[in-house]
Order: sequence, then C-alpha cells, then structure tokens
Amino acid sequence: MGARNFLKGIALVLAGGLGLAHAENAPPWTNALAKEAMTNGFEAKLPPHAAMVLGLAKKGESIAVRQLVSRAGQKVHTFNVVVADKGGIVVFVVNEKEQSTVAYRLTARGRLRSAVSYQTGGEPHELAASEAKPGLAREIRYWSDYAAGGSAPRPPGAQQPVRAPNPAEVPKPADSPKPPMSPTTP
Repeated sequence: MGARNFLKGIALVLAGGLGLAHAENAPPWTNALAKEAMTNGFEAKLPPHAAMVLGLAKKGESIAVRQLVSRAGQKVHTFNVVVADKGGIVVFVVNEKEQSTVAYRLTARGRLRSAVSYQTGGEPHELAASEAKPGLAREIRYWSDYAAGGSAPRPPGAQQPVRAPNPAEVPKPADSPKPPMSPTTP
C-alpha cells in the first residue's frame, strides 16, 4: 500500500510539472489574457447548461470563472478562465442582433476542445470541429489583438473594447434562470 501511494504521489508531481510546462508553452495571447482575467477580470459563472455541454460540469452545476468582456458593435466577446482549472479557457461570442451565442472551450494553448452554439432561450448544441474552426479563428484574432494591447477588430462606429468592466453593470448569468442579455447565457 505504501509503495502504491508513493507512486501516486510521484505521478501527481510529474503531472503538475507537465501542467506548468504546458502553460509555459501557451501562446502569448492565452497567457496574457488568462493572467489579466485572474487579476482584473470579474467573478462570473458559466450557466449550467453550457458548462455541461462543454464538459465542464455535471447537469445543473454552474462553473466559477474570471471573465474579461469586450464589445464590438452588436457582438459581446467574453474570455473566461475556469477558476477550478486555471488552464481551462472558455470564449463566448454573443451576437445581440441575432440573439445567438457560440462558446468555445479551449486548452491553455488555445486549442479547441469543444464548441456549442445556441439561440437566446434555446438549448445549446455541440458543434463539430469543422463547424467551429472558422469562428474560433476569428475569436483568436480578436483576442490576440486585444492581448497585444492593440485595438480589437470592430466594425466602423463600434465602441472601444472594455478592459475592466464594473461588475455591478454586467448581468451575472447564475443570478437568474434566464437573464435577458448576459454574454454567457441563452
């Protein structure tokens, strides 16, 4: 029994070291945004249905995240770092005009794990990687520019991206069963 526990301990140490090495090899945009979200982002929760479909939680559980928000015209972009798994990233893009949302679950290196889309008030459905990749490529460009301190791409006349929103002004998805315009809920 003692040898088995010793081997488990070594495995955990090695896994932790590999996790750090993995994070160190992450692209600059994911590192910079994850750090900014953990220090300056506001506390939010991913809604239970999206967290479940993305494979982050069991049915009925919401997930605590630290969140950055940026608006470009009728689109709201959120960059979320899962608090319990600092390598876990979820990027949402909400099209307020079309009342649609796409969420991308990423690795710390910015690689796609899963993606879902849904209409406001509707059930999320999982996207195939081939369906998700074009939109994810746009989000990677958007957040890469944001992380570089540049202006994120936006249509003419759109507002500047918001770096540190006032949490009191942003609806929190878990506070009500169906918030009207939250970036992370249908």
